[in-house]
Amino acid sequence: MVKKMLWAGLVLLVMSVSCKSQQNSEGPKPTKEPTVYRGVTDNSCAVEVAFGSYGSGIDAKSAFRLQALIDSLGLKFTAKAIGREGETRYCLPLSELKGNKRKRFISDLKIIAKEGQLVSVSIR
Repeated sequence: MVKKMLWAGLVLLVMSVSCKSQQNSEGPKPTKEPTVYRGVTDNSCAVEVAFGSYGSGIDAKSAFRLQALIDSLGLKFTAKAIGREGETRYCLPLSELKGNKRKRFISDLKIIAKEGQLVSVSIR
């Protein structure tokens, strides 16, 4: 019985470690640009765009601009709610973009973040 419990505990430990392997434990680090960070929270993302809130919801105008940009290029993404007032983190793998198109897209994201309220871009 003790062996089975130890075995089950070991299996659970391995499963929890493997589930967290895609998560970046250090998290994004600030750069010289106040709305841009180096590093992502999920390593499957090339870029993450996060929308925060002071208590009255996210910057909807910036969120619509982001969605329009994503749709115009037909990019794959996931969005995860990270708060109660619409706070959201978009994960963009950017596997569809290469070279200058990718650089231009990231530049456009930085502009959206800079012009928005509580919008940030994290780049892997």
